[in-house]
Amino acid sequence: MVRELCYETIADVVETWEMAKQNPCFEETTAMAILQKLIEIEPRTKAVFGLPQKDDVRKSQLHRLGALIHAKRMMQMLDSVFDLLGPDTESLSEILEQLGKRHVQYGVKASFFPFMGKAIIYSLKEQLGEKVWNDRIEESWVEVYEELSSDIMKAILNNEP
Repeated sequence: MVRELCYETIADVVETWEMAKQNPCFEETTAMAILQKLIEIEPRTKAVFGLPQKDDVRKSQLHRLGALIHAKRMMQMLDSVFDLLGPDTESLSEILEQLGKRHVQYGVKASFFPFMGKAIIYSLKEQLGEKVWNDRIEESWVEVYEELSSDIMKAILNNEP
């Protein structure tokens, strides 16, 4: 169950997410940056996106291989979850549990989630730059991501075949 997070922590995450969304091509560019970083740091995640395991996948190939569709869905899911951050953690936990159960069907492993968190944080940090991103923002992102992903990971572990 998602524990209550302090207002400042949630505000840091939501505000920086909204700043990143101001990029006219936010969904595509950020999604592809996250996906590319995720594959770089954990190549086993390629299978989830239908990418060939043996090949070194370049950004241009990701577009052709249909990974962009999956990446955009990922961005929409993140956006929906961030919209629910706040005092009603019970309904958010239920949604995250359902999300985890769905991810089992896609072949997602709970062990992939720490890598996804690193990829999201790295990509947003790169996009927003030093003028916006600082240690406090990064700590807020780490705390929120770890809290949200823990419910998803528990659901995956409880529903794996």
